[in-house]
Amino acid sequence: MGYSAKTDAAFEMLHRDILNGSHAPGQPLRIAALSGLYGVSATPLREALSRLEEKQLVVGSANRGWRVAPVSLPELEDLEIARLTVETSLLEDAIAHGDLDWESGIVAAHHRMTQVAPPAGNVDVAARQLWDETHDAFHIALHAAGRSSWLKRFFVRTAEQLRLHHQALLFHPRAINPNGPEKHTPETEALLSRAHSVTAHTELMQVVLDRDAVVAREKLRLHVEITLEVFRSIAGASMKEKKAKREEQVT
Repeated sequence: MGYSAKTDAAFEMLHRDILNGSHAPGQPLRIAALSGLYGVSATPLREALSRLEEKQLVVGSANRGWRVAPVSLPELEDLEIARLTVETSLLEDAIAHGDLDWESGIVAAHHRMTQVAPPAGNVDVAARQLWDETHDAFHIALHAAGRSSWLKRFFVRTAEQLRLHHQALLFHPRAINPNGPEKHTPETEALLSRAHSVTAHTELMQVVLDRDAVVAREKLRLHVEITLEVFRSIAGASMKEKKAKREEQVT
């Protein structure tokens, strides 16, 4: 395998494992450990990490080396604004111009998603990666008839950054709240269940197929806001846990 091919392979493996949550946000990415994990030498790994830094999935510094990009509520809020701006515009255009093939594509993408187990509580990396792919494919199918190729590219880039945050919400709550519990609270679990609900996605599909752009826009907004609720729930979990312990001591 040539040098360029090794760099490409290292990039693909790291890119995959950052987006499927195998490497947690903020986690150090040490060359020696990565070399042993992926069977790739140091030079291609450094090139791959530099490319991932350009995609803002990795951050590097002279003193600390590389680490997975961290997550934060302000960053997630910014990403969700960007996502809504792009996806709403594409969705409204798709509703106005979509044909029967577009409708069939939505139904097929929705059916595939219903056949995949939601990732909450799922520690199998391949299974949760499959959910991410089928979920993103469903949203792409919703606005596939939108005519702007630039907006579609922006959506893919935004969705990639959002997946980093989603994996933190699901599997790395300590990356969000270092002082919080290792496991999700019942409140967070309920919010995650709502976020992954097939019913919610089915309702969104139906209003899109009904060509109701106004209701579709509102349902998409509500769908996006659940993610922010999950983040806030995890971020405040340590305070709630301390309060509950104090109340137990009083009683």
